Amino acid sequence: MSPMQTSDHKEKPRDLTSKSAYLALLFTVPVLLLFCLLGRWETGIGAWICAGLVLLVVRQRWDLRRHFWFWIIVALAVLVQIPIVLLIPWEDRNLTGISLLPVGVLDYGLMYGFIKLTEKLLGARDETSEEN
Repeated sequence: MSPMQTSDHKEKPRDLTSKSAYLALLFTVPVLLLFCLLGRWETGIGAWICAGLVLLVVRQRWDLRRHFWFWIIVALAVLVQIPIVLLIPWEDRNLTGISLLPVGVLDYGLMYGFIKLTEKLLGARDETSEEN
């Protein structure tokens, strides 16, 4: 077993495909519909994309689903995204998908990085407790 994996899981992280991206956006359409019903469809698009990014990270690191800390990190990631959704002026016509792409990439990278960092920190702790 590699030192990066904890003793609890043997699966490797999944590769992301365009199919998984489309499915993540499809499964998060209710978020967009909720905002449409509230009359804030511009904000709904941002919330929809953020929810899709969360699902992509969860899908990619599904091998960690049995760890309680994984779900705590996912919940914290959702809480961190709330200000992103509420503070960006989505109704501004100068904001395009291309101009918001760095925000999406940063958002995805931060979520994935938090999960990876927590895995390393807790994985190292698990390995030291097994040696004793």
